[in-house]
Amino acid sequence: MNQRYIGMISVSVVLIGVILFFALPKQKQSSPELIDNGTFEVVKVAEEVPEMRFGIETKNYEAIEGKIRRNQTIADILFPYNISRKQIFELDKASQDVFSVRKLVVNKRYTLLYSADSVKTAAYFIYEPNNLEYVVYSLVDGLDIYKEQREVEIVERTMSGLITVSLDHSIRKQGGGAALVSRVADVFGWQIDFRSLQRNDWFKVIYEDKLVNGESIGVGEVISAEFSHINNSYMAYAYDDGDGFDYYDDQGESLQKAFLRYPIEFSRISSRYNPNRLHPVLKRRSPHLGTDFAASKGTPIKAAADGIIITRGYTRANGNWVKIKHNGTYTTGYLHMSKLGNFKQGQRVKKGDVIGYVGKTGLATGYHLCFRFWKRGQQVDYLNEKTLPSENPISEDQLAKFSAFIELQNKKLDDIQKEWADGTINANANQ
Repeated sequence: MNQRYIGMISVSVVLIGVILFFALPKQKQSSPELIDNGTFEVVKVAEEVPEMRFGIETKNYEAIEGKIRRNQTIADILFPYNISRKQIFELDKASQDVFSVRKLVVNKRYTLLYSADSVKTAAYFIYEPNNLEYVVYSLVDGLDIYKEQREVEIVERTMSGLITVSLDHSIRKQGGGAALVSRVADVFGWQIDFRSLQRNDWFKVIYEDKLVNGESIGVGEVISAEFSHINNSYMAYAYDDGDGFDYYDDQGESLQKAFLRYPIEFSRISSRYNPNRLHPVLKRRSPHLGTDFAASKGTPIKAAADGIIITRGYTRANGNWVKIKHNGTYTTGYLHMSKLGNFKQGQRVKKGDVIGYVGKTGLATGYHLCFRFWKRGQQVDYLNEKTLPSENPISEDQLAKFSAFIELQNKKLDDIQKEWADGTINANANQ
């Protein structure tokens, strides 16, 4: 072929390529950010920042959202956005009284708002330690640090279930958690021994689900419940008579004792009160004058009743332990804690306050709570006590309102279907 024609064709191909390169739209690429370990991570940048976020007007800011990485500090996040070491030092010092920036936890969410100009200076750092709270570190016009809570929506939910293995199994099978199991067990704790449930026992429960931004963050109160145990029906209603919620039966009698049925959420009773027990560590006969509740490390331990902490410390046998005097008759002890709670010796506690956490300190072979119970100075078997003081019944001036309340609750409970011919469980939400 003529060399001149070949040259013309080559030039035409090049020109067409140049025209296409500039004419075709370019695909946008995410800008990678070099992180500390030398790898690249694509940072999520909000395309449109809502005008209000975390109570902050954001129209003049751009946002970056992420999760705290291992070994990442506040300086790692803020340095690239024109915050100096001096400002970081001041922020660290100022945050101590609200929420220290040294307490950032891996995988917790954060949001960084920075100026939308060419300088890109950090204006707000927002850290979310949990689903309910967030901490705002304002870097605009000096430092301002404050903690806020999101609005909590309460949704009324219903559940029904047939007992095939245990209450825990029935509730968890359809997505309920340990908190709901504990709530139901606490409500009926003095009426039903949940270690002796029978197959084909059943329950219905109406309870509160706490939501933030549409996501559940925990269980609130049990509003009402019915439990059929060995063909006996037990009813429970949460009613506020002006002094706070308490649980009553359909006659207005209190379901609650002055003491919690169990001071802990536990998996099983690993050892009962036994004056002639063989000690698992010492390998000799030694009375076991308490009840052992097996539970995972760190499980919260609650004060069984109102009282004053008279002992708080460590001994070789008991490990970390707390002793509470409730009145002239009753005293309780809580042994082998992994760590003690925030209440000090001499302080008054209320029933249900967290006084420590499950461990195996002292002479213990596994994680558990050893719960001791004194009656008039003598240690007795708590689980066999039949004469513990009860809370007060509904007052006479509240009986009419209470009757109307339980009539409404009974209708709601009746409306919950018992769909367990095949052993299934039903759950519904009522907004």
